[in-house]
Amino acid sequence: MAKVSQLEMLSFARYVRSFIPGRVRVRHPALRKPAVASEASMRLEGIEGIRSVDVNTDTGSALILYREDVLSQDDLIAEGIKWARWLNTKS
Repeated sequence: MAKVSQLEMLSFARYVRSFIPGRVRVRHPALRKPAVASEASMRLEGIEGIRSVDVNTDTGSALILYREDVLSQDDLIAEGIKWARWLNTKS
């Protein structure tokens, strides 16, 4: 995993509502936009180890289920930081 700064980690962490093995829920205002939600879902589902992504545009949240044996928590966090950067450009 690439080294991430504390600022990047905080930027990602502020959107995480729950993070347990195999399951992450995030909330971001950009996910209320249907086009952004659709693209985010497609991008995330393209990552090896992601089992499913369920985005709710009413609440601006996404439930991400992933395979722990394929995608480590550190790698998922690294992907989440990239995703948060992208979502921040869509707000």
